[in-house]
Amino acid sequence: MKKIECIIRAEKLKELEESLRETGVGGMTITEVKGFGRETTRPEAYLILPKTKIEIYATDEQVEELIAVMIDICGTGKLGDGKIIVLPIDDAVRIRTGERQEKALL
Repeated sequence: MKKIECIIRAEKLKELEESLRETGVGGMTITEVKGFGRETTRPEAYLILPKTKIEIYATDEQVEELIAVMIDICGTGKLGDGKIIVLPIDDAVRIRTGERQEKALL
């Protein structure tokens, strides 16, 4: 099991959400965030930019497909496209049912 954290341009969210739903993703958490990266050519006042953070819990088998969708939808080839981070998950528990591991994700 993995946790995928993806920081993207806010205007890409709707298209990405639709594509991820089509792949069968079990759910996602979406947060409006601000941050900066390599956009250092901009005036200092504009370094902190609005972004969207998506968090997804996925099975090991889903990860590569989800990453491919994220890159396809969000990649423009320009600075500020974002980052994808994949983290291991030791356990997952669905609070309502007590289901664990992958059963709690799907």
